[in-house]
Amino acid sequence: MWLLLMGGATACSSTNDAAEPSCAGNFADMLIEQLKQKPKQTPAAEVTQYLYRNQTVYLVTGGNSSYVFDACGQVICSAAVGPNSTGDGRCPDFSATATNPQLLWRDPR
Repeated sequence: MWLLLMGGATACSSTNDAAEPSCAGNFADMLIEQLKQKPKQTPAAEVTQYLYRNQTVYLVTGGNSSYVFDACGQVICSAAVGPNSTGDGRCPDFSATATNPQLLWRDPR
């Protein structure tokens, strides 16, 4: 499932690593629309926006997967967000340092 979502990522550019990237389109909206077209997952798919390492990111959870995307749709990491989750090690501090969570969408099905 996640490979299909990543295929819809938009072009992104930034001249400063700490600055918010400039993206074509709204990745969060595109992501939610793609998730609506997929079969229901257990647990239900969710998209939550966070501030992580001074940038807006989106944590996508559902089934047994958790991925963090930047504002342009590039995968930052597979996050360890649950007690039995290990992630891929690329953002081991996500659960401890990501702030300002805003649930954008939860699959109501």
